[in-house]
Amino acid sequence: MKKVAFALLALVFVSGTAFAAGSAGSGVSFDLSGNYASEPASGFDGTFGLELGANVPFSRLGMDAGTSKGVELQGRASLSYYNWDQGFFGADLEYRRIPLFVGGRVVAPLSSQVKVYGQLGLELSFDKVDVFIPGLGSGSESDTNIGITPGVGILFPISNQFYLGGNLNWHIISDDYFTVGLTVGFNLP
Repeated sequence: MKKVAFALLALVFVSGTAFAAGSAGSGVSFDLSGNYASEPASGFDGTFGLELGANVPFSRLGMDAGTSKGVELQGRASLSYYNWDQGFFGADLEYRRIPLFVGGRVVAPLSSQVKVYGQLGLELSFDKVDVFIPGLGSGSESDTNIGITPGVGILFPISNQFYLGGNLNWHIISDDYFTVGLTVGFNLP
């Protein structure tokens, strides 16, 4: 399953780069977020994880959607990694989740230095739970889940090529959870 997720993400990145090569000021961007994820199931504390994402304006994808001046519609794909662990009474539990998000984003300027966005998309999550109990051994279970993820965020352009931001997402999926994070991004020329 991990190979499928990485292949899909690579396809999105290659497609974004190909769209960007067509003209200057492509609007294609890549970002990296450090996220705090709340507990997905009882007994686990929150954890930190990374999210790698790509944004492509719908106009670069051949979809001409009319919007208000300054408002931009984008396609977004991202891949994240979260690992929760918990130990109690000698037993060790580990919950790993690799969510792949594909959806859309609406970006609107608040001012020349601040943009806000809302996003919504499908999430395909590759999950694995490992359990170790002393004297009884270990076991694991893998599963793939599908859900939806709405989110909001804020972006602060610091130059034509770089931006900083923050995000809040609700992952409505089996063992749903929230993520909040800080983002650093790069706009392709």
